[in-house]
Amino acid sequence: MAALLDLVRRLIDYGKELAATLEQRAAENPYFGCRAFGTRDLTLILASITRGLNRTNALEVRLIRLAARPENQPRPTMTQRRKPRAGGPARPHNEASPLAQLPTPEQIAAEVRRRPIGAVIADICRDLGILPNHPLWRELESAITHHGGSYVRLLKDILTRPFLLAAAGIEAQPAAILPPPALAGTGPP
Repeated sequence: MAALLDLVRRLIDYGKELAATLEQRAAENPYFGCRAFGTRDLTLILASITRGLNRTNALEVRLIRLAARPENQPRPTMTQRRKPRAGGPARPHNEASPLAQLPTPEQIAAEVRRRPIGAVIADICRDLGILPNHPLWRELESAITHHGGSYVRLLKDILTRPFLLAAAGIEAQPAAILPPPALAGTGPP
């Protein structure tokens, strides 16, 4: 549990650093957002990072509570009745703005509490734009697999992103500039 908590804390640090350097990264590589987040819109990217940080913070709280729970305390079983959850506050619905459809931190925390830890970690990877070349990737892969998430689904989402961008008419990476083909010659005139 300590190793998983350490990984979650490193994800929090990465998310904070990413949010702080977002404009610089986008200026250095205009295609940074397309590959990692599926958009170039810095507002949407920042919203995704914020959602990822909210998920990561909620997961940290969950892991701390799990670590503090005495082993002899009985865990709730599926046969025990739970109280129905009260709905969250109504959010204004604005189809024109994807930002208006983002969940609140309270909704995210409730989602993190009821989903498998591995599935939450996979969602955090999506939110923070973490790709297979990230230094934490192997640890994340192991955590996702061992804690009930779908590593294959995460990879599928990452691999299909360029196709979705192409379908939307967004160029994912710049076209390679190739030299013109050499003129074929048949010999001296």
